Amino acid sequence: MGKKIRFEADEVIYEIGDPPTGAFIVLSGHVDLLSKTGVRLTTLGEGEIFGEIGQIIGKVRSVTARARSKGSATFIPKEQIVEKFQKADAAVQGIFRAVAVRLQHSNQDIEILYEKYEALRADNARLNNDLLRYKRTL
Repeated sequence: MGKKIRFEADEVIYEIGDPPTGAFIVLSGHVDLLSKTGVRLTTLGEGEIFGEIGQIIGKVRSVTARARSKGSATFIPKEQIVEKFQKADAAVQGIFRAVAVRLQHSNQDIEILYEKYEALRADNARLNNDLLRYKRTL
């Protein structure tokens, strides 16, 4: 079905913007999926798949996959995924595409919320500094 790959902790398996070359099924260890600013969207473990979305919807990688720990995975080449997907029932194909697109939108929403959160944290720090300065003048 595929070939076994090994990864070390903190090793980048693929990055946002990379072309989709295949998917991975985690055999051991853990893999983080990260947004463009490094927000951890999820951590995957044994038996979970990642990297499959780009194969189906024909887009570049939308997240970075980085090993959280030493481990291994089965790499399934793009051609095999596309072949199996094309053999699936049209309804199953439609459902999978819809879920894939929704997941990408959810990841983008998380990124936007994180950016807003960081802006609020910066504003809070600035206001606290202003308050301290004001108290010193009293």
